[in-house]
Amino acid sequence: MYYNIIISPARRSISLPARSRMMNARACCLVVVFVMGTLGRLAVAESPAPHVPPHAIMTTVDADDVEWTEGFWADYYRRNLQVTVPHVWKVCQLPDNAATFHDLRMAAGLAPKGPPGGVRWSDGDCHKVVETMAYYYATTGDAQLERWMDEAVDVIAKAQQPDGYLSTWVQLSGEPRWSEIHNHELYNMGHFMTAAAVHYRMTGKRTYLDAARRCADYLYETFSPRPKELAHFGFNPSNIMGAVDLYRVTGEPKYLKLAEIFVSMRGSAPGGENQNQDLVPLRQEQEAVGHCVTATYLYCGAADVVAETGDTKLFDALRRIWVDVVTSKMYITGGTAAVHHGIAYRRTLRPWPKDPVHEAFGMEYQLPNRTAYNETCANIGVAMWGRRMFTLTGDAEYFDTAERALYNSVLSAVSLEGTHFFYTNPLRRCGDEVRLLSNDTYERWADTTDASPLNCFCCPPNLTRTIAKLYQWAYDIGDDTVWVNLYGGNVLDTTLPDGDAVRLTQKSNYPWDGHVSLTIDKAPSHPIALRLRIPGWLADVSTAPALRLNGEPVDTALKPGSYVELKRIWSPGDRLELDLPMEPVLVAANPLVDEARGQVAVMRGPVVYCLESPDLPEDVFIDDVWLDAASPITARPGDGPFAKMIVLHTKGWEIESGDWTGTLYRRWNPANARPIDLTLIPYFAWANRGKSRMTVWLPVR
Repeated sequence: MYYNIIISPARRSISLPARSRMMNARACCLVVVFVMGTLGRLAVAESPAPHVPPHAIMTTVDADDVEWTEGFWADYYRRNLQVTVPHVWKVCQLPDNAATFHDLRMAAGLAPKGPPGGVRWSDGDCHKVVETMAYYYATTGDAQLERWMDEAVDVIAKAQQPDGYLSTWVQLSGEPRWSEIHNHELYNMGHFMTAAAVHYRMTGKRTYLDAARRCADYLYETFSPRPKELAHFGFNPSNIMGAVDLYRVTGEPKYLKLAEIFVSMRGSAPGGENQNQDLVPLRQEQEAVGHCVTATYLYCGAADVVAETGDTKLFDALRRIWVDVVTSKMYITGGTAAVHHGIAYRRTLRPWPKDPVHEAFGMEYQLPNRTAYNETCANIGVAMWGRRMFTLTGDAEYFDTAERALYNSVLSAVSLEGTHFFYTNPLRRCGDEVRLLSNDTYERWADTTDASPLNCFCCPPNLTRTIAKLYQWAYDIGDDTVWVNLYGGNVLDTTLPDGDAVRLTQKSNYPWDGHVSLTIDKAPSHPIALRLRIPGWLADVSTAPALRLNGEPVDTALKPGSYVELKRIWSPGDRLELDLPMEPVLVAANPLVDEARGQVAVMRGPVVYCLESPDLPEDVFIDDVWLDAASPITARPGDGPFAKMIVLHTKGWEIESGDWTGTLYRRWNPANARPIDLTLIPYFAWANRGKSRMTVWLPVR
């Protein structure tokens, strides 16, 4: 089906930082032909380059600068658009879904008033749905997406109260404003501001933006006096990111000031808790504590403030927390929430508070597998935080961590067909003995034609918006520099700060194949640098990566966990070829991680693999399987649900443990062992063949 789409000029307003030369002009009017179901490019009318934070060393490419063409991310991008987004939109119309536009309709007077049907944070999740559609509209111009967005924005604007306040659970329940931090008012309004800013940049329409500005003005009036009674009202603090996002599209200084106020209020009054990261002022924080979503959202917002203000104390705190997470509190999959319910622990505070936490960081090296919580939103938060730290520093370690989360604990949360979800992402699933997890494989396979079985629907729209915007993570630009971050089939067509056009075509079947080809289609007549990420996982493979320019080896160091720079005058037709060896690797954990001691995980490239029960003989229990460390691991194309993927084959052992019914301990005896064939699948692809058992870590023999 073909559509002729005429994009009229959009009125834009954007902040003008010191580095405003990064701005570039786009055509005011564009007529295109869009083929429904393809990933056709559609320029957003009169679209300036994204706001350039003065203290970041690079800027995001514009919305229509990157097109996924083939391969891994193109497939996910397409399925997300065609399957998952319509499904999430439909489910969020149902009155009894955890996230529901019906509450907004009641608050708007468009449906009979009644008690709220969604959770207290329903509004924020609905805003994420609109944000997702805006990203897709920028690249497709899809008329159905526009109708859905217009419908949602109309309802949201009518639901807003005259002074700018909008949080429908409070409005419908009759509870006083700001009476309970768990009402998630700032979470709802934070996503309101972010989604409206994105919607404006992608569509040029002002209704949503103007409503969000009224909300931000209300928040500024409420919080600028820094009232002590509101010191702890930053639970799940999307409000910091939202205020900065609004500042970046409007240039209104008080919105940035609002974000700084939100940061500074944390830990500023007695009564703070580890769960909400407000026991200690953020600039003094030494470690990661508490709820992992509220934590990563806080760190993302703080990083945004650093990018705008250059606050070195705030950056230093973020760096300390980052090191604490990646060296002692992160799973091999990029997940971080080790504890479903527990007690806070601090190594840097005495006496350490014993307040309860949930869905939270554990102690150092406390990384259980079966009871790992690893909420999807927290895993996405890790990727977002890593992305932001990378733009501040250019250090590959941050993007490597974002990649670890994306390919593993983020994508594991959505089924391969696109309509079933995980809220939690454990590394081991052995049956009903996991009683604490509020969402698991059984809910994954519940009927999704009605309201979602998930008692919290924050993760599905967070997944959709993350996949939708990844094209803006693939590349960054700086002064005479293009950073190549994500590998996969795509076309980059962008403009550098000085106005020069750059176009390049990337071809790659990453992460299944490590060959990357970059062809220069257009470049300026002066030298520019291409910086290619050399992933940190290469440090564990036995073969060195290689780089060629026009068929000739490039004599430069390719250090894992860094970017390699090639600066020259490029000509159309120049071709860079990067080979990243994809070898299966056995990975061990720090011995202090009790539940991984004596075991290994298997990785190939950035992808973590797992053993799943459908690939075992019916009489073999997954707890009895050991990996044969001496056997080679071969990579082969998958089939069935794993078509287009690489699966791994090796040898293992079934170590018969015998009958332990009614027994907790007994004398050790050597067990019988018999050899078995093992098939390992990507962790993100597990639980796509019905209810199953699974493990990432395997004992070795």
